[in-house]
Amino acid sequence: MGVMLDSPWAGQVFTPPTPVDIATLESAIAAQLRSQVAAIEVVRFPDKPAAYRLTHRIGAALVAWRGSTFGALIDTDAVVQTRRLEFEVSLLVRDLGWAFGADAAGPSPGAYALLEAVRAALTGFTVPGCRKMFPLREQFAGRDAQGGAWTWSTLYALDTIAMEGASVPNFPVLVRGVALEEGGQTSFEAAASAYTFNAQDLIQLPVGNIVSLAITPQGGGNAYVAGTDYALDAVNGIVARVATGTIPSGATIVIAYTYADSVVAIAGGSSSPTAPSN
Repeated sequence: MGVMLDSPWAGQVFTPPTPVDIATLESAIAAQLRSQVAAIEVVRFPDKPAAYRLTHRIGAALVAWRGSTFGALIDTDAVVQTRRLEFEVSLLVRDLGWAFGADAAGPSPGAYALLEAVRAALTGFTVPGCRKMFPLREQFAGRDAQGGAWTWSTLYALDTIAMEGASVPNFPVLVRGVALEEGGQTSFEAAASAYTFNAQDLIQLPVGNIVSLAITPQGGGNAYVAGTDYALDAVNGIVARVATGTIPSGATIVIAYTYADSVVAIAGGSSSPTAPSN
């Protein structure tokens, strides 16, 4: 018996769970911060930074993509590289959490506490299709005296894969595949039967993977000789008459043969994409 599948196999196409474009990654990082650092406002970087004014009572975190670097080529046939994307989180805070020269105190989270909260939220954060996020740099950026906000710049990175676009091939990956049992583990004998050569001097047997075969004239007599009187395509089970042999064109002959298991896989599937030939 051949191998049978429970259902047709339609193939498999890899699709990342989440697109790894810049906008999607930036949005995912902002969403992670909102879920983990609820004390401040979290937004994607404004299109007009100079016009942005901090309105939140405590502070805000502005998320922005700052650039990408690409690694060496991995594949020799296609352009495949590692891509490191860097995202800046600008932290704006009204209250440092302490008075000048004093220890940390006050009713609101201080700047340092918020910096640690941002780091804890993003370090190890994973976007599907990327490696875990990690910090690169934290530094004080300055104070906006007009807006009354202290600003820190923190830089984080994550790695993913960048590759060239590929066109969809206009042919199936697999058209037809045949798996043949070898070594005589399965062996079936077909009773001797009469077959007639068609107009192309061919006989198609009902099965393939022929192990042994004997051909004799229909009325009896000496067996025909392989290679001299006929040729055998054992894989596909096709007998071809040799024009210079002793078998007449269009003759009816008697064939006895032994065959082994074979399984056929067809591209695109069917009601039974794999089926035994016996």
